[in-house]
Amino acid sequence: MLTWFERFKKTELKRLIIIDVGYASHHLSKALIETDRYEVVAYIDEEPWNHLNLMNGAKIHYPSELLALAERHRADAVIKFEGEGWQPDSDCVSDLQKKRIAYISLDVAIGPEEQLNIIVDRLSGER
Repeated sequence: MLTWFERFKKTELKRLIIIDVGYASHHLSKALIETDRYEVVAYIDEEPWNHLNLMNGAKIHYPSELLALAERHRADAVIKFEGEGWQPDSDCVSDLQKKRIAYISLDVAIGPEEQLNIIVDRLSGER
């Protein structure tokens, strides 16, 4: 039986930023949201016609906004698919690490369930 405190204790959501708005990003973000343990706070895409549109409840922003968004939303991780869309340079990745924000690069060839397992493994025990 759950104690009074356990019944009302909110699980802290991990805040994520996903780079790219393609098929893989869409399916992964839906899987993340369905777990009720993750919140996608922003997407990053370099196409001007996508700017400030919504995808799965979060706005799409330009790559130049990544670091500011990560700081403003206190992101726990930035997720990127290898070989898809915009690639952050080494300085950007270094700045994320300095801010203690995980940078997770995923293989687009694996399914959302396996991608989700990788994210869970990387973020468990952080922060």
